[in-house]
Amino acid sequence: MIPQDNKRIKKRLVPELEADHKDYLRLVEDMVRNGRGLISDPNWLRGDDRSEAPDAYDKNKALEFALSQEGYQEKFSKMKALMKAWIGGTEPPSRATILKYRRFLERCDPLGLWQPNAEKNEDGIPLLQADLGSIMDLNLLYAFAASSERRVTIALEVGGGYGRLAEAAFNIFGRSLKYVIVDAVPASLYYSRKYLSLACPDARIRSFYDEGGEDFDLENLDIAIIPSWHFERLNKSNYDICINIESMQEMNQAHVDYYLGLFQSVAADGATIYLSNAHDYYFRGVFNIPRNWQRLFSGNTPRSWTPDHPTEIFRKTSDDYSIRNSAVDSAYNYGLWLQQDPEDFISRNGYKAMISPMLEETARKVKSKLGVRSRIRRYLTRGRRV
Repeated sequence: MIPQDNKRIKKRLVPELEADHKDYLRLVEDMVRNGRGLISDPNWLRGDDRSEAPDAYDKNKALEFALSQEGYQEKFSKMKALMKAWIGGTEPPSRATILKYRRFLERCDPLGLWQPNAEKNEDGIPLLQADLGSIMDLNLLYAFAASSERRVTIALEVGGGYGRLAEAAFNIFGRSLKYVIVDAVPASLYYSRKYLSLACPDARIRSFYDEGGEDFDLENLDIAIIPSWHFERLNKSNYDICINIESMQEMNQAHVDYYLGLFQSVAADGATIYLSNAHDYYFRGVFNIPRNWQRLFSGNTPRSWTPDHPTEIFRKTSDDYSIRNSAVDSAYNYGLWLQQDPEDFISRNGYKAMISPMLEETARKVKSKLGVRSRIRRYLTRGRRV
């Protein structure tokens, strides 16, 4: 994974994308025929902006919706209708979000991506809130990669959405990184192909649904996009990096177990496994981490939007790390407990540490509103004088 001279994670402005109904339906029908136990949960069959509790869904009705004209028009015909489901929306990062990521990355930006992307925007390509997460992901992957100077690194991402991280990775690492996206959501399979071909026109991209798509020889590709239900049959590679970001959190136990097992089977010895998921959202089961994965990093990050939302980084080894991993996990869970105990927080930090940030934020908001009102009064006063 060798950084290129370019430091911008987004280099092309991609227009609004719409699907061709016939082409899109071909993917959905392939899922119905071949998906079997890997068909997504109802929340993603419906493309919900935010997942409800698992028992709130009827899978048969959700599958009917996915196949219906109504479902296509409402959720799947336009890429923008899915952005909330994929990344929470298309809003630019708020001041508070920028501050959180800056605080995290000021000591962890070995690729030097923060300033060229978050503080300078010379090409006018808007940065989304989720793009700050891409900056963090690339830096952490680079920092913990088994060999950051390997000539060619092969990465596998399960649940790549529309290609957010694949785009950033190709723009930063170029052809020193080959990227495979595996997904069980037809809309993600469809739009990632369409989006990435426009966002990264220099990349050699192939989808399973392209002509000759079953032959995904990575020697001749930069990015491959493959349905989950065809991947094991077609795969011929071992992977240096395996990634899952905020999609296991929207699966069921069987799917989480399957994809963790998939990472275990296709990851090369010494591979880096990168997981970033809420543990207290839709999926509230157990992440059954293989015993031979060494936990290198575990903590909440600026991405965390629930209390228990860690980014975790592992190294695949030939040893049993389960006891040592439990010790690291205990430290993480103790930190969660401290956050949820206001009495302990006050005893350690005092009332001032709790109240001062609240007062400062309130003062900032009041000052901002007063400034707007003052400008309006001046404008109206000038109008009356004319």
